[in-house]
Amino acid sequence: MVVSWPRVLFTNVADHTTLSSFTSEASLLGGTNLQPLLEAFYFDPQNHGRGKAVRLVAKGLLSCTGTPTYLFTVRLGTTAGSSYLAGTVVGVTAALTCQSGISNKQWELDLLLVCRTPGIGTNNCTLAGAGWLTCPGGLASPFQYPVQPSTPDTATWTATVDGGLAQYFNLTAACSASSASNAIVCKEIMLLGLN
Repeated sequence: MVVSWPRVLFTNVADHTTLSSFTSEASLLGGTNLQPLLEAFYFDPQNHGRGKAVRLVAKGLLSCTGTPTYLFTVRLGTTAGSSYLAGTVVGVTAALTCQSGISNKQWELDLLLVCRTPGIGTNNCTLAGAGWLTCPGGLASPFQYPVQPSTPDTATWTATVDGGLAQYFNLTAACSASSASNAIVCKEIMLLGLN
């Protein structure tokens, strides 16, 4: 049996820009001009791409007035930049209701993506993924919610990308109500290669 340690593929070097007074999907990775990247051919079919995995872990703070909802989305796309919001969805939550009137409550998103079918070309690489988003002091009970490639709860845990191209991760949020008090920030994000 071969054992390998996780490799850090990306970690941020500063807090990202806080989002507030917004309702449309917006990136939580703005402000630093850096985002997690899977290099081209990371899931190369000729180099044991099947079963290769990555884990994305992000942490931050959220605040709200009243009980708005937040929706989190993780995307992979071939265009760099936090403003690119058209990539393939590899993880999304349902709309998550905040507890009333909270301030600076920690949230954490943890998503595991495993290559089921490595491939080069449009939609030829199949990734299976699932994870969790938790925010014990900020979201309504049960405080922990699934993250899946399509809106949970669903049996579809796969998404497809082009394994021959570099893929940039983007982490986004949307809020149901615009208010300066409805604020969210990503303070830490890390991408780990698991084998």
